[in-house]
Amino acid sequence: MPSESPQTPWIERAVASPAVRAGYLSLVAHVVVCIILAILALEARRSPPPAPLELRFGEAEAAGDEQLAEVALGEPIEEPEALAGSSPAAEAVPLPAEDVPLVAVQSPIDAPLPPAEEPSPRLDPAGLPARAVSVRVGGGATAAAQSASAVASGTAAFSPRRGGARGTAALARGGSAASEAAVEAGLAWLARHQAGDGSWQFDLSGCRCDGACRDPGTLTGSTASTAIALLPFLGAGSTHVDGPYHETVSRGIYYLLSRMQPTPRGGDFCEGTMYGHGVTTLVLAEALGMTGDEMLAPSVRDAVRFTATAQDLHGGGWRYLPGQAGDITVTAWQIAALKSAMLAGVEVPSPTIDGARRFLDRVQTQGGAAYGYRTPAAKPCTSAVGLLCRMYTGWGSGHEALHRGVTNLAKPGPHPTNIYQNFYLAQALLQLDHPVWPRWNAKNRDQLVASQARFGHEAGSWFFADHDTAPGGRLAHTALAVLTLEVYYRLLPIYREEAVDRDF
Repeated sequence: MPSESPQTPWIERAVASPAVRAGYLSLVAHVVVCIILAILALEARRSPPPAPLELRFGEAEAAGDEQLAEVALGEPIEEPEALAGSSPAAEAVPLPAEDVPLVAVQSPIDAPLPPAEEPSPRLDPAGLPARAVSVRVGGGATAAAQSASAVASGTAAFSPRRGGARGTAALARGGSAASEAAVEAGLAWLARHQAGDGSWQFDLSGCRCDGACRDPGTLTGSTASTAIALLPFLGAGSTHVDGPYHETVSRGIYYLLSRMQPTPRGGDFCEGTMYGHGVTTLVLAEALGMTGDEMLAPSVRDAVRFTATAQDLHGGGWRYLPGQAGDITVTAWQIAALKSAMLAGVEVPSPTIDGARRFLDRVQTQGGAAYGYRTPAAKPCTSAVGLLCRMYTGWGSGHEALHRGVTNLAKPGPHPTNIYQNFYLAQALLQLDHPVWPRWNAKNRDQLVASQARFGHEAGSWFFADHDTAPGGRLAHTALAVLTLEVYYRLLPIYREEAVDRDF
C-alpha cells in the first residue's frame, strides 16, 4: 500500500485561510486607529506639569472691570546657602577695628536706603519654577479704587520709615548716624539667622548660625520668635511688598500664615502661648496697615476674633492660655495688636477693650501711676508696660497719673540691662514729648550702640544680663534693641502720637 503523505499542521492551514488573514488585517487596522485617536485625545487634554503656586501679597491689577490679585498657596523657600549673595541680609558684616564705626553701612541720615532688590526667579524646594495664579477677589471700578486708596493711605502713613525721610525723622527726634548704623547691623544679623522655611527660632536652630552665636534662647513656639524678628524689618520700612528686605519679610509672613490653626473661635497663632498669638497678630496688622494689602485682612480679622474670645472674661486680661487670668506683659501684646488692627481698618469689639481697661485697673497702684505683673505693685518694668497700655486705651496726654508715672520711671535714667523696660519707656516718653526725653534718650541710645556685638558671627546682635527676658535669648534681645533704636521713625500705628490720642 502506498504510504500517506504527512498531514499539514493546523496552524499553517489557519494562516493560509483567506478568512483568517482578512480578520487579522482588520484587527491590526482597528488597533492602529484606536492608538491614533487616543494620542490625539491626550494631546488635546494635556496641561503643563504642576508647579508650586507663588504667594504675592499686595500686587493687584485691573483687568477690564474686575480686580485681579496674585494669590499664592506657598512661598518658595530657598536653601540657606542659596540666600548668601542674593540678598543684602545674607552678606557678612565686616569686622571693624576698635576705632572705626560699628559696621560699614550707608546710613539713611546721609543717604537714602538702598533700593529693593530685583525679584529673583522663584523655585520651590524641589527646584521647580514657581507659577503665579491670578484669582478674582473683587469686581468693578469701585473695588479697584478702594484697593488703590488703601495702599496709598498705608504708604503715606509710614513714609517716614523710607529713604531720606527716615534719616530726617531720626535726626529730628533723637537718633544719630551711629544709631542708624546699629539698626542696619541688627537687621543684617536677624536676616542671616532666618531659617530656610522662613521662620526664626529663639534657640537659633535651622539657620546658618550652627552654634556660632552664644546665648541662644530656651523658649519654644516658632510664631512668637518669627513675629518678634519681623517687627524690626517693618519698623525700618521693609514689607512683603517692597523694601531692602522684602524677600526676608515675605518668607516670614508666609510662614506665620501657614501656622494659623482655624478654630470656631477664630484664627489661632498661639503654638502654646498667647505671646505668639499677640505678636503675630501685631505683625500681620502692621503689614496690612503699611501696604493696604487686602489679602492679609481675613487673617487679621480671624486673629482679632481669637484674641477677643481668648480674653479672661472676669479679669479682662490675657495670659499664656486662652481664658487664663491675665498678666500685664501678655496683655500688652494683645492690646498693641488690637490697636494696630483697628488702625488698619479691622473692627475690634469694644467689650474686649473695656475688659483690658478693667484688667489695668486691677493691677494698678498709686492712682494709676504704677502697675504690677498680676496684682497691684510698683515695679519699674511692669509700670512702663502698664502706662503705655493706658495710653493706647484712652488716657490722654494730659492725664495726671500718666505723667506722674512716666516721670518717676525716667528719673533714674535708662536701665543698663533691662531692654524690655527701656523698650516700653522710650515709646511712652517720646509720645508724651516729655521734657526729660532728650537726656534720657541720648543715654539709652548711646548705651545700646556701645553694647552691640562687634565681631564674628554675633556682629550686629545684642544680649543683656536680664533675667526676665533671658529665655528669649540673643534673638529676642536683638529684636527689642533694634525696635528701641527705630522709635524715632518707626511709625507703626500703635506708636504714633495720633494713635495715642485716638481712643479705640
